Amino acid sequence: DKVRAEKADKTIEQVAASKGPLKEIRKPPQTKLRRTLKGHFGKVYAMHWASNSHDLVSASQDGKLIVWNAFSTNKLQAVPLRSSWVMTCAFEQTKGNLVACGGLDNMCSVYNLQQAQQQSRAQQELVSHDGYLSCCRFIDERRILTSSGDSSCILWDIGSGEAL
Repeated sequence: DKVRAEKADKTIEQVAASKGPLKEIRKPPQTKLRRTLKGHFGKVYAMHWASNSHDLVSASQDGKLIVWNAFSTNKLQAVPLRSSWVMTCAFEQTKGNLVACGGLDNMCSVYNLQQAQQQSRAQQELVSHDGYLSCCRFIDERRILTSSGDSSCILWDIGSGEAL
């Protein structure tokens, strides 16, 4: 108190009171439920919109990636995963033929939706991270960027499976 008095300093309460009443904080708009997509049997950990703005992919710990038409709520495709410990997913934005996912398996699995109906195997499995996959995003139909709990990001060539 002696030092404060010497400097003619004020407490935080005094400074706040001298500024008058606080302005009202703008409230965010109310969100409204539009559609409910039912089909997963486990926790949904991630989703990503397609570039057409009405399809999306969701990843769940039931071991499935589901591609949805969000307007009709119809499931367009269900992709079984090798690992149910998924934490992220992505929809390729230029052509919309590819989806990817990853998680506690430390790898990014890329699926071709045109071929996934005939076979349930990943088109490419990108393995190099030492930690869980926290996010993946397509750059284009040939490249994808992944980030990991090992504090690294890797840009991949999907065709070769090599880090760039």
